[in-house]
Amino acid sequence: MSTEANTELIRRYLDAFNRRDREAMTDILADDVVEHGPHETLHGVDEILEFLDVHFEAFPDYSGQTDHVVAQDDKVVVRYTISGTHSGTYQGIEPTGHAVEWTGLVMYRIDDDEIAEIWLEADRLGLLEQLEAFDPPAHLRV
Repeated sequence: MSTEANTELIRRYLDAFNRRDREAMTDILADDVVEHGPHETLHGVDEILEFLDVHFEAFPDYSGQTDHVVAQDDKVVVRYTISGTHSGTYQGIEPTGHAVEWTGLVMYRIDDDEIAEIWLEADRLGLLEQLEAFDPPAHLRV
């Protein structure tokens, strides 16, 4: 596929993500897709969708905005901003009702017109600060 076609595939995936369209996401993800996250590696469509469900439950209005997209060869990199309201338990943190926002980078590898591999980095520390679950030492506050 061309870089333009790869970019369009990722845009369709991100649109399906924001619509919570599990069928469309399943069609775009390879059956044996692997996601390398900051804390764990997920294998297969079902594990990725289960991981997303946890976030959708904790932040019912969870949605992503694409800030930048760069594509080369079989890779597409997206800088994104996620926002949502903490209305459900997240990693043992009871709902705070806080509106939160965090950024991240994700790189997708496309193979045979499907997302085959994902590398994800996100500002989870910033999220925990907004949920008042972490208070950085004074010398680290900016």
